[in-house]
Formats: sequence, structure tokens, C-alpha cells
Amino acid sequence: MLTLAGRLGSASADGLSRALDQAIAEGDRRLVIDFGLVDYVSSAGLEALETAASQCADHRGALVLCNVSEPVRIVFDLAGLLPDFPIEPSRERGVERALPKDVA
Repeated sequence: MLTLAGRLGSASADGLSRALDQAIAEGDRRLVIDFGLVDYVSSAGLEALETAASQCADHRGALVLCNVSEPVRIVFDLAGLLPDFPIEPSRERGVERALPKDVA
């Protein structure tokens, strides 16, 4: 579980990319990112998330977003990425969704 806060712009997207790359390199293939405290996402933030989601999928994992506010959801929608990310309303549901089907 990764909890983000504030703005996910170009300055913070690099840090997010590094954190996600490290988690994936350490074997975390099923990631849940809590967006409950995020009020803005830039194209750099979207790119960081797309890259991590692709890496998780390559390893038969999943990257699930949860607690996504309506303004942030609109950013994903306008970028055409809404169908590409599983989004759940709560942390609990996000964790359930990220689990492999045979474990849930």
C-alpha cells in the first residue's frame, strides 16, 4: 500500500517512479495506491503510473488505485486512461482487488 498526498506533478512523479520501481524490483507485483489525499495529477504522474502498471502486468501482478477523488478521476478520463486502471472506492476494496483470484 502506497499513500500519496498533495499534487502528483512533474517534481513528485520522479520520486513516485523510483518508489514504484523499487517495490517492483523487490518483488511487489500487486500494488495498491491510495489517492485519497491527492488533488492533482499531471501527465508526468500519469506516465509514472502507466509505467508501473505495465511492469506489474508483465509480472502477472496488478496496480490498483483507491480513494480517487472526482477531479483526479476526470484527469484519468480525459487522458483516456480510466479503462486502464482498476479503481476502487476504499483501501479495503483496493487490497481485495489486487489479490490473486485464487487467494481472495
